[in-house]
Amino acid sequence: MANSQLIELQLDVINQTIEYKGQEKVIPESYWKDTLLPFLYPSWDSDKDKLVMYAYNTNATSLVKRRKYVKNFTKNTFEWVTYEMESPDAAQVTALNDKLIEGFFLIDSIEDIEFQDELTRMYQKQTTVSATSVRLARDFLLDETDWAMVSDCPLSADDKALYTTYRQKLRDIPASTEFTTAVEKTKFPLSPEFYNKIYLPKNAGVAYLSTDDQFKPLGEHYLRAFRDKISHYLVLKSFTEKGMFDLLLQEYDNFTRPTQILLDPSMKAQQQAWLDELIAQAEKG
Repeated sequence: MANSQLIELQLDVINQTIEYKGQEKVIPESYWKDTLLPFLYPSWDSDKDKLVMYAYNTNATSLVKRRKYVKNFTKNTFEWVTYEMESPDAAQVTALNDKLIEGFFLIDSIEDIEFQDELTRMYQKQTTVSATSVRLARDFLLDETDWAMVSDCPLSADDKALYTTYRQKLRDIPASTEFTTAVEKTKFPLSPEFYNKIYLPKNAGVAYLSTDDQFKPLGEHYLRAFRDKISHYLVLKSFTEKGMFDLLLQEYDNFTRPTQILLDPSMKAQQQAWLDELIAQAEKG
Protein backbone atom coordinates (compact mmCIF):
# COMPACT_ATOMS: atom_id res chain seq x y z
CA MET A 1 0.00 0.00 0.00
CA ALA A 2 1.41 3.37 -1.00
CA ASN A 3 2.16 5.80 1.77
CA SER A 4 -0.79 8.22 1.86
CA GLN A 5 1.64 11.10 2.36
CA LEU A 6 3.06 10.43 -1.09
CA ILE A 7 -0.28 10.49 -2.89
CA GLU A 8 -0.56 13.37 -5.32
CA LEU A 9 -3.72 12.36 -7.17
CA GLN A 10 -6.39 9.87 -6.19
CA LEU A 11 -9.71 8.68 -7.61
CA ASP A 12 -11.99 7.01 -5.05
CA VAL A 13 -14.71 5.25 -7.05
CA ILE A 14 -16.67 4.06 -4.00
CA ASN A 15 -17.07 7.57 -2.58
CA GLN A 16 -16.94 9.18 -6.04
CA THR A 17 -14.24 11.71 -5.15
CA ILE A 18 -11.06 13.14 -6.63
CA GLU A 19 -8.23 14.17 -4.33
CA TYR A 20 -5.46 16.34 -5.76
CA LYS A 21 -2.53 17.64 -3.72
CA GLY A 22 -4.38 17.10 -0.45
CA GLN A 23 -7.71 18.67 -1.47
CA GLU A 24 -10.71 16.40 -2.01
CA LYS A 25 -13.79 17.15 -4.12
CA VAL A 26 -16.94 15.13 -4.73
CA ILE A 27 -17.50 14.35 -8.42
CA PRO A 28 -20.91 15.58 -9.67
CA GLU A 29 -23.16 12.79 -10.90
CA SER A 30 -23.49 14.23 -14.40
CA TYR A 31 -19.71 14.51 -14.89
CA TRP A 32 -19.19 11.05 -13.45
CA LYS A 33 -21.70 9.37 -15.77
CA ASP A 34 -21.23 11.46 -18.92
CA THR A 35 -17.45 12.01 -18.87
CA LEU A 36 -15.42 9.89 -16.45
CA LEU A 37 -17.15 6.52 -16.78
CA PRO A 38 -16.94 6.53 -20.62
CA PHE A 39 -13.26 7.54 -20.33
CA LEU A 40 -12.49 4.71 -17.87
CA TYR A 41 -14.24 2.04 -19.95
CA PRO A 42 -12.94 -0.52 -20.78
CA SER A 43 -9.23 -0.03 -19.92
CA TRP A 44 -9.80 0.81 -16.26
CA ASP A 45 -13.38 -0.18 -15.60
CA SER A 46 -15.64 -2.78 -17.21
CA ASP A 47 -18.76 -4.77 -16.44
CA LYS A 48 -16.84 -7.62 -14.78
CA ASP A 49 -13.66 -5.85 -13.72
CA LYS A 50 -14.58 -2.77 -11.71
CA LEU A 51 -12.18 0.02 -10.75
CA VAL A 52 -12.28 0.69 -7.01
CA MET A 53 -9.42 3.14 -6.43
CA TYR A 54 -6.63 4.76 -8.41
CA ALA A 55 -3.72 6.61 -6.79
CA TYR A 56 -0.76 8.36 -8.39
CA ASN A 57 2.16 9.15 -6.10
CA THR A 58 4.73 11.93 -6.06
CA ASN A 59 7.45 9.39 -6.85
CA ALA A 60 5.72 8.58 -10.17
CA THR A 61 4.38 5.21 -8.99
CA SER A 62 0.72 4.30 -9.12
CA LEU A 63 -1.67 1.98 -7.34
CA VAL A 64 -4.80 0.56 -8.94
CA LYS A 65 -7.37 -1.46 -7.01
CA ARG A 66 -10.01 -3.34 -8.95
CA ARG A 67 -12.73 -5.87 -8.27
CA LYS A 68 -13.09 -8.84 -10.57
CA TYR A 69 -16.22 -10.91 -10.94
CA VAL A 70 -15.02 -14.51 -10.58
CA LYS A 71 -16.43 -17.87 -9.70
CA ASN A 72 -15.83 -19.31 -6.25
CA PHE A 73 -15.65 -23.01 -7.01
CA THR A 74 -15.81 -23.90 -3.32
CA LYS A 75 -19.18 -22.19 -2.92
CA ASN A 76 -20.13 -22.67 -6.57
CA THR A 77 -21.10 -19.01 -6.78
CA PHE A 78 -19.81 -15.88 -8.51
CA GLU A 79 -18.45 -13.05 -6.35
CA TRP A 80 -16.40 -9.84 -6.50
CA VAL A 81 -12.74 -10.15 -5.48
CA THR A 82 -10.52 -7.10 -4.91
CA TYR A 83 -7.00 -7.14 -6.33
CA GLU A 84 -4.22 -4.73 -7.29
CA MET A 85 -3.55 -4.13 -10.97
CA GLU A 86 0.12 -4.53 -11.89
CA SER A 87 2.15 -1.94 -13.84
CA PRO A 88 -0.48 0.07 -15.74
CA ASP A 89 0.58 1.33 -19.16
CA ALA A 90 2.49 4.63 -18.81
CA ALA A 91 0.53 6.33 -21.59
CA GLN A 92 -2.77 5.29 -20.00
CA VAL A 93 -1.59 6.57 -16.62
CA THR A 94 -0.67 9.95 -18.12
CA ALA A 95 -4.01 10.21 -19.91
CA LEU A 96 -5.94 9.30 -16.75
CA ASN A 97 -3.98 11.77 -14.65
CA ASP A 98 -4.71 14.55 -17.14
CA LYS A 99 -8.42 13.70 -17.21
CA LEU A 100 -8.72 13.57 -13.40
CA ILE A 101 -6.87 16.87 -12.93
CA GLU A 102 -9.06 18.46 -15.59
CA GLY A 103 -12.14 17.17 -13.82
CA PHE A 104 -10.85 18.35 -10.44
CA PHE A 105 -10.72 21.95 -11.66
CA LEU A 106 -14.06 21.70 -13.48
CA ILE A 107 -16.01 20.37 -10.50
CA ASP A 108 -16.89 23.74 -8.95
CA SER A 109 -18.41 25.14 -12.12
CA ILE A 110 -20.26 21.87 -12.81
CA GLU A 111 -21.70 21.83 -9.29
CA ASP A 112 -22.81 25.46 -9.61
CA ILE A 113 -24.79 24.64 -12.73
CA GLU A 114 -26.26 21.47 -11.21
CA PHE A 115 -27.24 23.30 -8.05
CA GLN A 116 -28.94 26.10 -9.91
CA ASP A 117 -30.84 23.58 -12.03
CA GLU A 118 -31.88 21.58 -8.96
CA LEU A 119 -32.91 24.68 -7.05
CA THR A 120 -34.96 25.83 -10.03
CA ARG A 121 -36.67 22.40 -10.23
CA MET A 122 -37.41 22.53 -6.52
CA TYR A 123 -39.20 25.84 -6.87
CA GLN A 124 -41.03 24.72 -10.00
CA LYS A 125 -42.59 21.92 -7.95
CA GLN A 126 -44.16 24.51 -5.67
CA THR A 127 -47.27 26.36 -6.77
CA THR A 128 -45.78 29.58 -5.44
CA VAL A 129 -42.66 30.88 -3.77
CA SER A 130 -43.89 32.05 -0.41
CA ALA A 131 -42.71 34.98 1.66
CA THR A 132 -41.69 32.45 4.31
CA SER A 133 -39.43 30.50 1.94
CA VAL A 134 -37.75 33.71 0.78
CA ARG A 135 -37.22 34.86 4.36
CA LEU A 136 -35.77 31.48 5.31
CA ALA A 137 -33.35 31.57 2.39
CA ARG A 138 -32.37 35.12 3.31
CA ASP A 139 -31.87 34.20 6.98
CA PHE A 140 -29.84 31.15 6.00
CA LEU A 141 -27.47 33.26 3.91
CA LEU A 142 -27.08 35.77 6.72
CA ASP A 143 -26.26 32.96 9.11
CA GLU A 144 -23.74 31.48 6.67
CA THR A 145 -21.84 34.78 6.46
CA ASP A 146 -21.70 35.57 10.18
CA TRP A 147 -18.05 34.49 10.11
CA ALA A 148 -17.18 37.51 7.95
CA MET A 149 -18.24 39.89 10.71
CA VAL A 150 -16.11 38.56 13.55
CA SER A 151 -13.09 40.59 14.57
CA ASP A 152 -10.51 37.93 13.72
CA CYS A 153 -11.86 36.89 10.30
CA PRO A 154 -9.08 36.58 7.68
CA LEU A 155 -10.72 38.92 5.14
CA SER A 156 -9.09 42.14 4.03
CA ALA A 157 -10.79 45.41 4.93
CA ASP A 158 -12.08 45.75 1.35
CA ASP A 159 -13.53 42.23 1.23
CA LYS A 160 -15.10 42.65 4.66
CA ALA A 161 -16.77 45.82 3.38
CA LEU A 162 -18.25 43.76 0.52
CA TYR A 163 -19.75 41.30 3.01
CA THR A 164 -21.15 44.17 5.07
CA THR A 165 -22.88 45.51 1.95
CA TYR A 166 -24.06 42.01 0.98
CA ARG A 167 -25.61 41.36 4.38
CA GLN A 168 -27.36 44.73 4.38
CA LYS A 169 -28.86 44.01 0.95
CA LEU A 170 -30.09 40.65 2.27
CA ARG A 171 -31.75 42.41 5.20
CA ASP A 172 -33.39 44.85 2.77
CA ILE A 173 -35.11 42.07 0.78
CA PRO A 174 -38.45 42.15 2.70
CA ALA A 175 -38.70 45.87 1.91
CA SER A 176 -38.16 45.38 -1.84
CA THR A 177 -40.93 46.01 -4.35
CA GLU A 178 -40.78 42.43 -5.65
CA PHE A 179 -41.15 40.92 -2.18
CA THR A 180 -44.20 43.01 -1.34
CA THR A 181 -45.96 42.78 -4.72
CA ALA A 182 -44.75 39.58 -6.47
CA VAL A 183 -42.72 37.52 -4.00
CA GLU A 184 -41.79 34.87 -6.59
CA LYS A 185 -39.78 37.55 -8.43
CA THR A 186 -37.74 38.52 -5.39
CA LYS A 187 -34.08 39.01 -6.28
CA PHE A 188 -31.02 38.20 -4.19
CA PRO A 189 -27.67 40.02 -4.34
CA LEU A 190 -24.65 38.27 -5.80
CA SER A 191 -22.33 37.04 -3.08
CA PRO A 192 -18.94 38.76 -2.68
CA GLU A 193 -17.26 35.50 -3.73
CA PHE A 194 -19.22 35.36 -6.98
CA TYR A 195 -18.61 39.07 -7.60
CA ASN A 196 -14.81 38.75 -7.16
CA LYS A 197 -14.34 35.48 -9.06
CA ILE A 198 -16.96 35.63 -11.81
CA TYR A 199 -18.61 39.03 -12.22
CA LEU A 200 -15.74 41.49 -11.77
CA PRO A 201 -13.31 39.88 -14.28
CA LYS A 202 -15.98 40.32 -16.96
CA ASN A 203 -17.14 43.75 -15.75
CA ALA A 204 -13.99 45.58 -14.68
CA GLY A 205 -14.55 48.74 -12.68
CA VAL A 206 -18.21 48.07 -11.83
CA ALA A 207 -18.78 48.60 -8.11
CA TYR A 208 -20.25 45.79 -6.04
CA LEU A 209 -24.07 45.66 -6.12
CA SER A 210 -24.25 49.00 -7.94
CA THR A 211 -26.10 47.60 -10.97
CA ASP A 212 -29.37 45.71 -11.47
CA ASP A 213 -27.65 42.75 -13.12
CA GLN A 214 -25.98 41.93 -9.79
CA PHE A 215 -29.34 40.93 -8.33
CA LYS A 216 -30.76 37.57 -9.43
CA PRO A 217 -33.95 35.59 -8.76
CA LEU A 218 -33.32 32.90 -6.16
CA GLY A 219 -33.37 30.00 -8.63
CA GLU A 220 -30.65 31.59 -10.76
CA HIS A 221 -28.49 32.92 -7.96
CA TYR A 222 -25.00 31.68 -7.19
CA LEU A 223 -25.44 30.34 -3.67
CA ARG A 224 -22.45 28.17 -3.03
CA ALA A 225 -22.87 27.94 0.73
CA PHE A 226 -26.59 27.37 0.23
CA ARG A 227 -25.84 24.55 -2.23
CA ASP A 228 -23.38 22.84 0.08
CA LYS A 229 -25.86 22.82 2.93
CA ILE A 230 -29.15 22.64 1.08
CA SER A 231 -30.25 19.81 3.34
CA HIS A 232 -29.93 22.18 6.32
CA TYR A 233 -32.08 24.70 4.48
CA LEU A 234 -34.80 22.13 3.81
CA VAL A 235 -34.79 21.07 7.44
CA LEU A 236 -35.10 24.69 8.49
CA LYS A 237 -37.90 25.19 5.97
CA SER A 238 -39.83 22.16 7.17
CA PHE A 239 -39.29 23.24 10.77
CA THR A 240 -41.81 26.06 10.32
CA GLU A 241 -44.50 23.70 9.09
CA LYS A 242 -47.21 22.77 11.55
CA GLY A 243 -46.19 19.14 11.99
CA MET A 244 -42.66 20.00 13.00
CA PHE A 245 -43.84 22.80 15.25
CA ASP A 246 -46.25 20.42 17.00
CA LEU A 247 -43.35 18.04 17.67
CA LEU A 248 -41.39 20.89 19.21
CA LEU A 249 -44.32 21.73 21.47
CA GLN A 250 -44.59 18.08 22.48
CA GLU A 251 -40.90 17.97 23.38
CA TYR A 252 -41.28 21.21 25.28
CA ASP A 253 -44.22 19.75 27.19
CA ASN A 254 -42.20 16.63 28.02
CA PHE A 255 -39.36 18.78 29.27
CA THR A 256 -41.48 20.97 31.53
CA ARG A 257 -43.42 18.01 32.94
CA PRO A 258 -42.18 16.90 36.40
CA THR A 259 -39.77 13.95 36.21
CA GLN A 260 -37.93 11.69 38.61
CA ILE A 261 -34.57 12.91 37.32
CA LEU A 262 -32.82 15.38 39.57
CA LEU A 263 -31.36 18.23 37.51
CA ASP A 264 -29.13 21.11 38.48
CA PRO A 265 -31.65 23.99 38.86
CA SER A 266 -29.40 26.46 37.06
CA MET A 267 -28.91 24.07 34.14
CA LYS A 268 -32.63 23.37 33.86
CA ALA A 269 -33.37 27.10 33.87
CA GLN A 270 -30.88 27.64 31.03
CA GLN A 271 -32.39 24.81 28.99
CA GLN A 272 -35.92 26.08 29.50
CA ALA A 273 -34.90 29.61 28.50
CA TRP A 274 -33.35 28.22 25.32
CA LEU A 275 -36.54 26.31 24.45
CA ASP A 276 -38.69 29.37 25.14
CA GLU A 277 -36.57 31.41 22.74
CA LEU A 278 -36.67 28.64 20.11
CA ILE A 279 -40.45 28.45 20.20
CA ALA A 280 -40.74 32.22 19.96
CA GLN A 281 -38.55 32.22 16.84
CA ALA A 282 -40.54 29.40 15.28
CA GLU A 283 -43.83 31.23 15.86
CA LYS A 284 -42.43 34.28 14.05
CA GLY A 285 -41.61 32.13 11.01
